[in-house]
Amino acid sequence: MKLPKGILIPADNDKPLELQEFSDLTATLGGEVERFAVNRPDASLFQSESAVYLELPTNRRATLLLWCHATFLRGKQALQGDVVLLGRVNDQREPQDVPLWYVAILLEAEHFKVHAQRLEDNLWREHDRVFDDWQQAYTTILLHAERNAMIACVRVVPT
Repeated sequence: MKLPKGILIPADNDKPLELQEFSDLTATLGGEVERFAVNRPDASLFQSESAVYLELPTNRRATLLLWCHATFLRGKQALQGDVVLLGRVNDQREPQDVPLWYVAILLEAEHFKVHAQRLEDNLWREHDRVFDDWQQAYTTILLHAERNAMIACVRVVPT
């Protein structure tokens, strides 16, 4: 059986993200897991189902991804504890490999640009600034969206 490859996103910001194979998410995350679907591209973020009750620390990096790639959860749901990013789940509810796009942006790219899509025309507009850190790019575009009610979607892309 092929094990899905994913990215471990530690809650501790000082620990690096790691690409690895995951045979047992419950063992990795310390119990039953909760899945959050994200899109553009489709993927899944998994956290411990007990994260809130255990008062695990907020996972800032995973929350940035959630808020950018699952717009309906922006500002409503924060992820806590270590989080695993995998691909979407198949018909058997098994997670697939994390899309290569996430590997590229989170682990390989060195420079990033941000895009915003307005409600009135759905055109993606690229901002001129180039970021050297994906977290800073995500934070900046999410703050822009929060301040502008006419923004439908935002994204970060490697350059």
